[in-house]
Amino acid sequence: MFADAPRAGLVRRLAALLYDWLILAALWMLAMGIAMAAVALLNQLGLISLAGYTDYADFTTQHKIWFQLYSVGCFFWFYLYFWYKGGQTLGMRAWRMLLVQQDGSAISLKQAALRAVTALLGLGNLWLWLRWGKGLALQDQLSGTQVVVLTKEQSKQLNLHRAAR
Repeated sequence: MFADAPRAGLVRRLAALLYDWLILAALWMLAMGIAMAAVALLNQLGLISLAGYTDYADFTTQHKIWFQLYSVGCFFWFYLYFWYKGGQTLGMRAWRMLLVQQDGSAISLKQAALRAVTALLGLGNLWLWLRWGKGLALQDQLSGTQVVVLTKEQSKQLNLHRAAR
């Protein structure tokens, strides 16, 4: 059904990416709040000591690599979950795009993970300029996927009647 749908262009992809980044900013704030609460709990339980640190934030800046890895993990989970579960992030849904395999079927968890790693924070979309007319970004080519544009009717049908995996 989606194998013959037109592929999404660069502008549409970047618009959805911008929308997703706004959502990711809120998710990141929530994740950091949870991390600060975890540091406070660990301090209360005596598992870590904040001696030598001015506050919880100072503790996180001294252990920056762990919190950066935690942040990247949260971002990775966001894309992995939405791409595998329904083929769309919230930004993709707003711009009526769907991530599918080249034959139009749903992507696998392995493809979602490979796509998340090879997307290079969205820079892989610039590959569309190098391969003009193909409609495949770098992450699409490496993971065997494609991003297609849905009609309004397809989008309504997909969003209202899609069975979760």
